[in-house]
Formats: sequence, structure tokens, C-alpha cells
Amino acid sequence: MVEEERSEQDSVKITRRRFTLGIMLAAAAGAFGSLLSLFKVLTPEAKAGYVATVAPGDLLVYAKGAQQGTVLQASAFKVGDSVLAYPKGKAKNPANLVRLVRLEESEFASPTHKGLTSQGFVAYSAICTHLGCIVGWKETLSHPASSYLECPCHDSIFNPAQGAKVMGGPAPVPLAQIGVKVSKNGELVFTSGFTGPIGPQA
Repeated sequence: MVEEERSEQDSVKITRRRFTLGIMLAAAAGAFGSLLSLFKVLTPEAKAGYVATVAPGDLLVYAKGAQQGTVLQASAFKVGDSVLAYPKGKAKNPANLVRLVRLEESEFASPTHKGLTSQGFVAYSAICTHLGCIVGWKETLSHPASSYLECPCHDSIFNPAQGAKVMGGPAPVPLAQIGVKVSKNGELVFTSGFTGPIGPQA
């Protein structure tokens, strides 16, 4: 009789242990799954999603605002101006978004590809290399040369006069440059693809 009671108690203990172990394993699996999903969102899918379709000869058009879709004319920009642009007819692909800036030609320094600039115009991918936010433009009115590109999400700063070199923040690499030129009729045209990978590189 005593042995039967002990056997039942042992059985209850084993059942409780198995139940507790099962809960712990389920919790661990859930936590791992959540971490895996987070990692997947922040890195692989983001990198794989940015494939630009810009081609030499594509016209630059305004990406937003009242003039959205209108071809950019060089005469509309003064030194220190910047705008978001897409290649004409290819606005549906976010990987094509660029940040166009106009500076003094004399301000460009390495590692800027000077052969990809024209009359002070330079263009870079507008997608931050940290987590893919769209970079903005911080203009210093008193001295345009000190203006910079900035990511609004995590404050990465890029120098447009020096190949969009990272000047601060978590972005691991510069924004990729893309060639632009001013055509004979004053329109802005792409002359190359991007010089490097675009989108998150963390």
C-alpha cells in the first residue's frame, strides 16, 4: 500500500516536472522566434529589397511636392539647394530614390567621384545605410559648404562634398553616389548606376 502511494507521488512529480519543462521550452522557443523575426526584419529582407533600376539617360523628376513627376531643370537650383528625385517613369521602385544636391564645384573632395558630378550637382542614394530611412537635407544658409545630409531616424550624418562620407551616427558606410549631368537643354539626367550597394548595410 505504501509503495503504491509512493509510486503515485513519484508519478505526480514526474508529470509536474514534464509540464514545467514543457512550458519553459515553449517560452524559450517563442523568445527565439521573436528574436529571429526581429533580426530578419532589420537585416536580410531590407538588404534584399533594394535593387535599383536607374539607367544612364534617365531624366530626374521631383519625387514629391507640387512638382512631383516634373523633370528637374538646373536653372531651378542655387548652391545649397537639395531635392529628392526619381528617374522618370521609375518612381514605383523605392530603391531608385536619390538625394540631389548643388554645391560649388570647388567644394568637392575625395572620395567624391568628380566625374559623376556636373555644374556643382551631385546625387546619392537617399536610403540610409543604417536601417533604410530616407535622408533629409540640413542647409546652413550662411555657409552652404557646411550643409549636410542627415537621417531623421537615428541621426546619421553624411558629407555630400566628400562622397557622402559618414560624419556621425550609426550608419556603417557612405551613401552610394550616382552620376548626373546637366543636358544641353538644362535638364538633369542620370549618367551611371550607383557606385556601391544601397540600403541598409549594418
